Amino acid sequence: WPLELYKMSLKPKPKEMAGKVAIVTGAASGIGRATALRLAADHGHVAIFDINLKGAQVVAEQINNEYGFKRAMAVNCDVTNEKEVEKAFREVVLEYGGVDTVVSNAGISISAPVEETSLASWQKMNDIMGKGYFLVSREAFKIWKKQNIGGSLIFVASKNSVVAGKNAAAYSAVKAAELHLARCLAEEGGAFGIRVNSVMPDAVLQGSNIWDGGWRENRAKAYGIKPEELDDFYKNRTTLKVAVYPENIAEAISFLAGPRASRTTGGVLTVDGGVSAAYLR
Repeated sequence: WPLELYKMSLKPKPKEMAGKVAIVTGAASGIGRATALRLAADHGHVAIFDINLKGAQVVAEQINNEYGFKRAMAVNCDVTNEKEVEKAFREVVLEYGGVDTVVSNAGISISAPVEETSLASWQKMNDIMGKGYFLVSREAFKIWKKQNIGGSLIFVASKNSVVAGKNAAAYSAVKAAELHLARCLAEEGGAFGIRVNSVMPDAVLQGSNIWDGGWRENRAKAYGIKPEELDDFYKNRTTLKVAVYPENIAEAISFLAGPRASRTTGGVLTVDGGVSAAYLR
């Protein structure tokens, strides 16, 4: 028996998300994927929400192969569709018994001067990152109030939430709306133990679909540089002269999701290498 006790003492201790269930939207790639992998590494069960079901299944399979059977599930979800969001949350509750953390991350970017921004582009960004963040948040609040054990809601905002982006009016406007929605929800959720915080990254290029559809070219044009120079441009404009990767954002989300941030709500955590225009004050 003493030997058994000794062997038990060698067993790794459970990490912060052990026994917890997290939902991550837009988790088939980029920041969402890195976040799902990080929360799984923190011993959480993770639901991979994405409109790209095949991509979500790849991420879920990677997690299950590394951490065990049913540690992750892929869920087809268009965050702009009210019924799909409701159905997706029901699937998670039926599979895992509840929800503890929700990371609202799904998004797109369209860059253009305002006179060249179509109404369809404006509406699409507001649908995904305005209506989508609202629908996901609303469903999370419904479940958390029923569970009566609190919850953690984390928005992936942007430097553009607080900095006026040239040739990015539509994107910047909806990102600013996200940030204020998070503050409002923090006020509503406090009495129920629901924490709402935001992570504010900038220029996360690696593995992100945000750069599809001409965003890289249009941002380079706005800065008067070549598209292939954009990576170094973003890196060199930061205070720390560093590139920012999806894993850096996932690290911040891991902190906000767990007990280390149990006294933090309504907050904004910047992960941008230092962009002075975005310093909060």
